[in-house]
Amino acid sequence: MQNFTLKFGKHKGEQFLNTPKSYQSWLLSQEWFKAPTEARYDVVRKFTSDYAMGMGVRYERVVFNLTWEHAEIEKENMNMYHLNDCTEYFYIEASR
Repeated sequence: MQNFTLKFGKHKGEQFLNTPKSYQSWLLSQEWFKAPTEARYDVVRKFTSDYAMGMGVRYERVVFNLTWEHAEIEKENMNMYHLNDCTEYFYIEASR
């Protein structure tokens, strides 16, 4: 088990391995605490307007943490209905 600093809860700011064993067991059994078992993806907008590029904005993540299937659907919908003069296209990228 890797050690990390807790950013929430009763033991916020403490190292995970320094918390009581009962708390560690409870936390690891929580569904919301478990890491995703499959890859997740974001839909990203690519800008082409001079204004956006002048501001240093070339890309923007617009929909986060999706399965590949949901990301494909969102990307297609956005490419079909949400293009305007400053958006070149939408694409899928792995979540960070």
